[in-house]
Amino acid sequence: MPHIRVYGMSQSIVANLSDTLIDVLAEICQAKAESFIIDWVNSQSYRRGQSVSEMAQIEVLWFPKDPETHHRAERAIREAVTCAYPELKHTVVMFRELTPSTYYKDGKHY
Repeated sequence: MPHIRVYGMSQSIVANLSDTLIDVLAEICQAKAESFIIDWVNSQSYRRGQSVSEMAQIEVLWFPKDPETHHRAERAIREAVTCAYPELKHTVVMFRELTPSTYYKDGKHY
């Protein structure tokens, strides 16, 4: 936790992102890097019947954070994605806040 889902990029790019981005986000969130996971979601986006490949979406599922942490994390994600995949025209980062009492890991909630 946090869980990060990446759409619209190749599996190899996402794997490379996980090698560096997790440490940066862990520092921003003041959390252990081992708590983070990045999921590659094999997906294809479409607009008006045409494949859209110039956009990536990154969905961050985490417990509530202050606005400054959101800004810093978004900037770090956007910069890492831009560096890893410079052909992208658009990077969308969405934060979804989870309620700690509804999150369970190994039968225990937070």
